Amino acid sequence: MSQVLDYSLPGHLAARRAAQRREWTVQVVAAATAAACLVGAGFLVDPINRIRKEHQYVLDPDSMKGLPPNLELLGKLGTFRALAIDWAAIRAERLKDEGKTYEALQLHETICALAPRFPRVWTNAAWNMAYNISVMQYTPEARWMWVKNGIEILRDKGIQYNPKAVTLYKDLAWTYWHKIGDFMDDEHLNYKRALAVEMEQVLGPPPVTLSDKDYFDWFARIVNAPRDFAALLRDDPEAAALVAKLEAVSLKPDEALLEFVARHIRPELQASELLKAKSSEDLLTDRRLALLTDAQWKQPLDRLLAALRSKVLRERYKFDLDWMFDLMVYQYGPLDWRNAFSHAIYWASRGDKLSRGYDAVNINDQLNNARFVFYGLQKTIMQGRITLWPDFDDPFSSYIELTPDTRYIPYLYDAYMRLGKEHFGDHPDFKEGTPGPIYLRGFVTSMQEWIQLLYLEGGEANQTQAETYYRWLRENNREADGSVQYRYQQTMAEFVTGELLSTAGTYKAAGAVIRSFAQRALKQFALGLGKDGVQSLQRARNVYEYWTADTRKDINERRKMQPFIVIVRDEVENYLKHPNVAPLFKARLWRSLLRDQAGANLARMSYDHLSAYFERLCAALDPPWDVNVAFEAPPGMEEFRKRDVEYRGAPRRDDVEQGTAKPK
Repeated sequence: MSQVLDYSLPGHLAARRAAQRREWTVQVVAAATAAACLVGAGFLVDPINRIRKEHQYVLDPDSMKGLPPNLELLGKLGTFRALAIDWAAIRAERLKDEGKTYEALQLHETICALAPRFPRVWTNAAWNMAYNISVMQYTPEARWMWVKNGIEILRDKGIQYNPKAVTLYKDLAWTYWHKIGDFMDDEHLNYKRALAVEMEQVLGPPPVTLSDKDYFDWFARIVNAPRDFAALLRDDPEAAALVAKLEAVSLKPDEALLEFVARHIRPELQASELLKAKSSEDLLTDRRLALLTDAQWKQPLDRLLAALRSKVLRERYKFDLDWMFDLMVYQYGPLDWRNAFSHAIYWASRGDKLSRGYDAVNINDQLNNARFVFYGLQKTIMQGRITLWPDFDDPFSSYIELTPDTRYIPYLYDAYMRLGKEHFGDHPDFKEGTPGPIYLRGFVTSMQEWIQLLYLEGGEANQTQAETYYRWLRENNREADGSVQYRYQQTMAEFVTGELLSTAGTYKAAGAVIRSFAQRALKQFALGLGKDGVQSLQRARNVYEYWTADTRKDINERRKMQPFIVIVRDEVENYLKHPNVAPLFKARLWRSLLRDQAGANLARMSYDHLSAYFERLCAALDPPWDVNVAFEAPPGMEEFRKRDVEYRGAPRRDDVEQGTAKPK
């Protein structure tokens, strides 16, 4: 019978054995976990690669498709691409500080070429050009060139390679809105002049319209024009025949034709009409004008110009014509494309549309980009009506003035209501019929400005619209306890005149405001903008009536102004004698005055004072003008001279004698 030995390991050996088993367990678990992680990592490779491609941490070969060959070639640098970008960025910054701007430009273009699908390299390059390098220049031409470089690198390249990157649209809208449209840059007026002249050269002088619909119909011809210019000449025999005739007078169907039309076919008086004798160059111009104004060629010329304008807008300025038209007709009104704010609205709204649903969009940039629609429209209301005297030879010598345009008020009102509900309709404090709690403060401030503008512009429709907005403020912008604010507990007229008091509260200030409006009216009349001129005069009269309302019964003359017609007459004479006003615009104003009954009376009041000046002015020009054509004598001068001359000097008071005062 066998005997089983009862044996146990010594304590130290048992502990070693247990430790070995635990170690094996840990190793097995660790190996299994590592295998699981490896398998899991395999599932994450594709998502991670997609993120790397979207953020340009690697250069995706597919993303290089469609790029120019030189950019695609740079993608072959592999990991050395990041080192090249770093070196080029450091070098470009150093060159900029040293004033070597063109070398810096080349390096910025190289950086963009190394990472064409990375939006930030484009925005950085554009900012350096439009802001940092431009302010280092000393002439308006050089500064404008660098601002344009910044715009073009975003518009023509960055957005074309990254069409859904809202950051690029936001920066482009900002450059138009802030650098050109606003007044922070010392040369902002020159930027405004250059852009306005450039766009007027493309689109021609603005059409004379009676309604927004007329303006839309004018632009629709460009939108609907054939977008294959070669096909137009092939399929339209009349247009092709016109092109042949244009070439006979040395005009090609390109931007040179658009420039000639913008220069010479205008609604206002042209210098060529006033010459006594003409040079060979003037005779060539006359031959071209005779062809372009021949009724036989009117329809084919309209088709040809529309197609040319379409081609330039699409190819040079990268505009989507259908989107431009949609913005004007269905969203924001008759935008004037000579105005920087119109461009800001276009690019902001375009970026907002194209970036929606894009995973890699920066939400902050998206919100800031959308705000430029509000900012652009509000600025358009305050500075949307352009008075331009273009100098195509030297755009920086052009005259430009931006004044309020109340046509855009309803469009901005609708935009606030639509976008406010779209963005904040689910907010607990959202109230139907308002733009929402986030936009409310800016909306109220804007609305108070609208009411004042509409009241000053006058007219029954404007008055009704202003009353509607005033009721909205009274009902929706209340105190915390729900009561009507004190400032709205008065009539709208009292509310507006109270605002006016801050700007026209003294004799000197009121006179300055009145004369400012009168001067603006004369400039608009000189451009043939009769309706705008009448509105400016009405604003001047409104301020005049406001100031004189409580001075008519004054015993003395201390606070009294000249009669309104005398104030305007004096401004007419000052304008016509001003040395900085071009003679052509003086002649245009004079002709505009003679076409209107009230204007002809102003001309009669001024003619005898100015006739000798007119003769000297016309004789001094090279070549001289015919004074009887340029500054024709107003009709009825003989009858006017027979009567006592009206309104010479301050009005006299027949009821006041020396040492006595007999108030009425």
